Amino acid sequence: MKKIFLILFLSTLFFACEKDKDKDPAPELAAQVAGTYKVTELNVDGVKTPLNGAVITVQLDKFSAEVVTAKMKAKIDGVSEPDEDLGTLNLKNSGSTGIDIYEGTEKVGSVKSNKLNIFVVFENQEIEMIADKQ
Repeated sequence: MKKIFLILFLSTLFFACEKDKDKDPAPELAAQVAGTYKVTELNVDGVKTPLNGAVITVQLDKFSAEVVTAKMKAKIDGVSEPDEDLGTLNLKNSGSTGIDIYEGTEKVGSVKSNKLNIFVVFENQEIEMIADKQ
């Protein structure tokens, strides 16, 4: 009888001391993408367009767990242009393809491995910006 109690005691002690094997939860989507991105490539209607001395940055700031606010800043030939407020953008985890960015229900970009892709239609032109996180 003592052996049974000893085994029960030891097994209870073993399971009580076992560490939680769950990994730490992943950071919130907004925390993962927040930061400043410098545009390295600009494509207009599928044609690579040189930046010609222009420096374009996109600033994403955490608003909530799955929402960021966005601003685009441009400096052309050393002269700063007024900031363009891009509003709030919704984030959705898309698994191995990164994090998708939505304006309302329309997908406007993605972030993967610190690379930001934004695509919009402006004045009947398809514009894609590719930027690296700074």
